[in-house]
Amino acid sequence: MDEDVYRTPKSDLTNQIEKKGSAVKAVFIATVVDVTATIFVGIVISIVYGMILASNGDSIEVITSKLSTMELTSKFSLVALVSGCLITTFAGYLCAKLVNHSEYKIVAVFAIIVIAFGLAMGLSYYSVGENILLSLLTLCCVYLGAWLYVSRKKRLLQHLNDS
Repeated sequence: MDEDVYRTPKSDLTNQIEKKGSAVKAVFIATVVDVTATIFVGIVISIVYGMILASNGDSIEVITSKLSTMELTSKFSLVALVSGCLITTFAGYLCAKLVNHSEYKIVAVFAIIVIAFGLAMGLSYYSVGENILLSLLTLCCVYLGAWLYVSRKKRLLQHLNDS
């Protein structure tokens, strides 16, 4: 037994480095995840808000009116906004992880698709200024997710080079 029993065992971390993926596949999967999760969370938040309004004694007409004219700065809109930001950040991370090369370029394509979808859905609901703000927020969240992945990948590579 020539191994020092008091020494920390070394791990082979090379299997944690993933291979390059398809850009189309990464953008498609991230878009599906982002859009479906955002819609699902939006529906859940709307149901919860509607139940709260109904428990206060509001009629169906009042609930429908409040849901369709909700201010961007209301409590439930802010909850939906934060939830959407977290989902979009995760989707940006997922896109970068799946593609694993030229992350920022590929994530730009994903950001354009998600922003276009957001504008298509919110153009009749939000003002031009609010749509611009939401688009910029989406862009920041997508790139935050990509940055989180790229920085994690750099730390892993640095750790491998140090070993």
